[in-house]
Amino acid sequence: MITRSLKPALRSALFQTHWLFGITAGLVLALVGVTGALMSFEEGLLLAFNRGVMTVAPRPQPPLSPPEVLARIHAQHPERRVMSFTVWSDPARAMKIVFSQARRPGEAPAAQRGETRYADPYCGELLAAPRGVEFFRKAREIHRWLAAGEIGKQIVGASTIALVLLCLSGLYLRWPRNTASWRAWLTVDFSRRGRSFLIELHKAAGTWVLVPYLMMGLTGLYWSYGWYRDALFAITGTQRPLRQAPESRLDKPEGARDSAKERRSDVDVAAVWSALQREAGAFRTATVRLPARPRQPVQITYLDRHAAHDRAYSRLTLDASSAAVTRHERYVEKTAGGKLMTSMLALHSGSFFGVAGSGALMLASLLMPLFAITGWMLYVTKRGRRKALPAARAAEAAVAFGSLKSKQQDSS
Repeated sequence: MITRSLKPALRSALFQTHWLFGITAGLVLALVGVTGALMSFEEGLLLAFNRGVMTVAPRPQPPLSPPEVLARIHAQHPERRVMSFTVWSDPARAMKIVFSQARRPGEAPAAQRGETRYADPYCGELLAAPRGVEFFRKAREIHRWLAAGEIGKQIVGASTIALVLLCLSGLYLRWPRNTASWRAWLTVDFSRRGRSFLIELHKAAGTWVLVPYLMMGLTGLYWSYGWYRDALFAITGTQRPLRQAPESRLDKPEGARDSAKERRSDVDVAAVWSALQREAGAFRTATVRLPARPRQPVQITYLDRHAAHDRAYSRLTLDASSAAVTRHERYVEKTAGGKLMTSMLALHSGSFFGVAGSGALMLASLLMPLFAITGWMLYVTKRGRRKALPAARAAEAAVAFGSLKSKQQDSS
């Protein structure tokens, strides 16, 4: 329990910590918040900008199966290797295909994502390159690591920790005398002006977004630190999902080449597709990741037709040579901890709570620059007042001295 004698010292320490994190990490968080809000519109904007590329006109005849589409693409482009493909139950959605792509000069292996294209599911032809994909990819890189590699990732991770501390310290500093009054928590007195108004706006807006920011911060650390991620898996008693190993050639120096046998692994896509249909039944969307090398499994994530949210994925792992099921994790059969870990991105973006949740966290993300701006304005005006205070006191002393001297002269 905090005694009264310690409260002023604690409040002063929290205040100093709050403004220090605010004027430093706050700038990073403003950039991360804006890019995060932008990514909330990604799918809708890409679909709007790529009509006829990401979408197709439904036709009377049924679409080709994914193995048939891939076979036709391979016949047209035998030099290309498919890394993964995504299909939707919506007949108006084109089939998404990711081809392996040579690493650009100076690009880190972890940055390799392949070339994304779309294919007409009714004829199996590749469509035009989608517009806006690179823009959102760059926004995602800025959001996750400031597009600055490992250094940027560490800066974003430290700023995310700072966000949690800003929320907790701000809550303590914000605590009103009349805690039972909702107006004391949530309203702004617009009759105030200058610094007083900035303080009111900063406090009230911070109260509104406190819960979204805590949620974004605590979930964002999942991608920032391995120790944090491991702790969450341990606490929830959840087994970490299998991940496909990266392309071996991406980790090799330029000029190094693999044999044809190592460069590709033969997978019976038709058998994989049959296994997916048999195991998953009706689904909304499914992504099949083909192995980069022999003896690696085929990994599939799919969304049930009536999934709880847009990230409630089930995972299916198949043996690459026989398409036999080696592991099947259904979302509906997972424990509460397993569902929580599978839904980490949905919690981070707010889609776990539907459209309302996505909208709330998007607005909260857009407000992050507000706190950076008002925080800096309060800091600058406070420093200005501190610098002006000695001059004001000197002027007051001079006036007082002049008045005293004048009185002495009058009395004499």
